[in-house]
Amino acid sequence: MNSYSPEQRVIAETCRTPALTVQSWTVLPQECLDLDWSRITFLALQHRVEGLLYDALDLAGIAEQIPATTVSTLARRARLAEARYRSFVQALTEVARRAPDLVAEMVFFKGARLAPLYASPRHRGLADFDFIISAGRDDELRRVLNDLGFREKPGRNGPTYFAQSPTADLGGGYIVFDVHLTAPPKYNRPSESMAQVWLSVAQPHSLDGVPCRRLPVDLEVLELLVHASEHALSWIHVCLDDDIRLIRHIDIELLCAQGEVDAAAIERHARQQGLIGELALGLAFQLILRGTLPAGLEPLRPYAEAVTDLVDVIALPDGRTGQMPAALADRAFRTDRSAEALRMMPPGTRDRRYWFEWHQGLVDDRRENVAEIARRAADSVRTLALAP
Repeated sequence: MNSYSPEQRVIAETCRTPALTVQSWTVLPQECLDLDWSRITFLALQHRVEGLLYDALDLAGIAEQIPATTVSTLARRARLAEARYRSFVQALTEVARRAPDLVAEMVFFKGARLAPLYASPRHRGLADFDFIISAGRDDELRRVLNDLGFREKPGRNGPTYFAQSPTADLGGGYIVFDVHLTAPPKYNRPSESMAQVWLSVAQPHSLDGVPCRRLPVDLEVLELLVHASEHALSWIHVCLDDDIRLIRHIDIELLCAQGEVDAAAIERHARQQGLIGELALGLAFQLILRGTLPAGLEPLRPYAEAVTDLVDVIALPDGRTGQMPAALADRAFRTDRSAEALRMMPPGTRDRRYWFEWHQGLVDDRRENVAEIARRAADSVRTLALAP
């Protein structure tokens, strides 16, 4: 474990189940009364592990020894995560009732695929349901969702649809369907990654009883690692507290624990789709944040070790790249990462709204060059390959 404070260690040691979390703790329960629980609460929210922490505290029998505000905050967030998941499934069920063959072709990944694998949906909060459809069915999907009251936000590789959520009064925001046409990428990735393979190799799946499809585990793990690296390298995501979230790395451990991961297949897919740099970076973030790689990914360790010098490079919103002031191992569980990022910009521009507007993304054609960092990583691992 890195040289974290006791409060940081409580969060950093969170695992994919409450029982494993309790087993991993090195400061609880013995230091329970000595900790700054306001800081732990904030970090739990930042890293989206509220439900896991809440159930772990209850399992360890120490929930009545910590501040009631912490307990109630974690409980509310856990209940909200489950309520949001249920409302998303309910909305998907209604789409399936109107267009069952369309939903049966959807390929779900990330949170929609992962939440049911946790012991409870309250352990995995969701911002949206991500799915892939063929570009030829986009108009049909638009008609169905428009009829259901969704509004559309265009995107570079597919729209995002929003509808009022029954959990809005609880702070649950919208029901969000993030649509990816043909392949997962929304930005920054090479053209090779838009191959039809994401649709052609999808497997039958049932999402809470709704027939649909999912990615094979190897492609899902690749997508999770690439996605984690894209967020961690983005200045805007740092400013939104969305660059490094422990739950993403717990997701990877959870999926690998299913026992179906083939490291050679992940490497092959990454090279075929021009994502080998992103894969290496994702592995490096996983290794540094968790101290190890899941057993199924251990053969890929050389890729992670080859790019550790790039994990502190950040893509700035003016097209440049810069160096984060604090190293990853130090900043991952700090609460001031967004302030650090804003201080990197010139005086007068240290405001998220100057660079970014939620409804349209980066303003005035500004662009973060995450792809440049991935290209450097690809150069660093060009000669690596797993033994045949």
